[in-house]
Amino acid sequence: MRHYHCNSPEAAGRILAACLLSDGHLGLTELEALDRCGMERRLSLNRSLLLSIVQTLYEDLTRCGYLSWSDVCQVDPATLACLAADVHDRQLRRDIIDLCNEAVMADHSYCDREADFLRLLRDAWQLPAQ
Repeated sequence: MRHYHCNSPEAAGRILAACLLSDGHLGLTELEALDRCGMERRLSLNRSLLLSIVQTLYEDLTRCGYLSWSDVCQVDPATLACLAADVHDRQLRRDIIDLCNEAVMADHSYCDREADFLRLLRDAWQLPAQ
């Protein structure tokens, strides 16, 4: 897994990217929701950079050639804890959680894998459930 500087837009974006992929696909509806919710202002991250981070995350997660797409989309708790450790700033954490929530609700379906992802992220940051 590549390393990003702590609290950087890329570190925040990688968590958001993992959330976006947790249901197995990334849709335009989710990207539009992130734009409307101020992703660029809140994370210093525009759509183009986010999509680049999604690609990089995908490459990192698929280094093990035996994984299926479904397996890749399920970031394990240890990997998520590692990603979460790159963000220490409390406000940035709240912004990431808020944007993740907005993205997963954008398509009006909230699957178990998305719920698990958000729960694990909150647990990693010791944040209460919303």
